[in-house]
Amino acid sequence: MAEPQQTLAQSIMQQIGMQIILGHYKDNMLPGENELAQQFSASRTSIRNALQQLSSKGLISIQPKKRSVINPRDEWNFLDFDLLKWVGKAGVSPELFKQLVVLRLMFEPNASALAASFATGADLADLEKAWFLMQKGHEQDSLALFEQGDIDFHYALLKACHNPFLFSIGNAIQEALILSFKHTQEKSARETTESVKMHKLLFDAIRLKDSHNAKKLMKEIILTAATRHFPNLDQEKYLDILDH
Repeated sequence: MAEPQQTLAQSIMQQIGMQIILGHYKDNMLPGENELAQQFSASRTSIRNALQQLSSKGLISIQPKKRSVINPRDEWNFLDFDLLKWVGKAGVSPELFKQLVVLRLMFEPNASALAASFATGADLADLEKAWFLMQKGHEQDSLALFEQGDIDFHYALLKACHNPFLFSIGNAIQEALILSFKHTQEKSARETTESVKMHKLLFDAIRLKDSHNAKKLMKEIILTAATRHFPNLDQEKYLDILDH
């Protein structure tokens, strides 16, 4: 009987979480447990389990014998898989999108430089395989193939750094990176010519152990994709801040 209850609590958590992201609760307070139990036709135990999960994500603070409070946005755990999924469905705001760009600029160019220094033959094979998948997606006009190749490429790049701490950080922010990929992706795989070309140049820089050029190319890949989605993005501003 425990599994169905957990499934119900998970479903309730997903629904309430999405409503929080959408700003459904205007007074920054959730309804009381009894009201939520009635709304979802669930036991108070299921409601409490759902609220505990939301609390672990930083979305709410549970108050004994009081209604749960919705926490300020800067207390939310934006590396949480569910939270990022809800944000993706609700639509990424321009400000949050800029912060995703900053995250990528802080992380991926330096990882590219490390990969150029430490990539093995096996790492290069993984990177090339991912690039070929991107190219195949472009040629077959398949965004699904292109997107998978893009994700595989960046995952292989992190592995090529051969740094367990960096790889763990990469795993932690993986969903944030995927969210960024999805929101900077071309509308058609036929429009990915430049992206395929740039990733090939990056692969070649890593293969030739050119750390400086690998770092530079990754910055260009990120900012080119970002300005496609957000044309008014001040590239120089972000580069100036992150390069000093």
